[in-house]
Amino acid sequence: MLSSDRIINYNKKLYGPGPVARIPASGIRGYYARMPPLQGFSMAATHGVILGLGVALYYKYFMGDVDTRKIEEYYRENPPR
Repeated sequence: MLSSDRIINYNKKLYGPGPVARIPASGIRGYYARMPPLQGFSMAATHGVILGLGVALYYKYFMGDVDTRKIEEYYRENPPR
């Protein structure tokens, strides 16, 4: 029977010498990896939400919501009876 008294770390590159060995890349590619784990995750999630909202607002207000505009044009040309 296997005992779980001691966890053996077989993959040093993935799990590293400490609890988590994140090997940061240089420059912008390693931005989140150089932070503590929770802070890096939080910053990545925050940046993703901000980017998503920015793109959605750009699509809605500057491109004019293309699909909705096409539907409205169709019903202007073909009013329901």
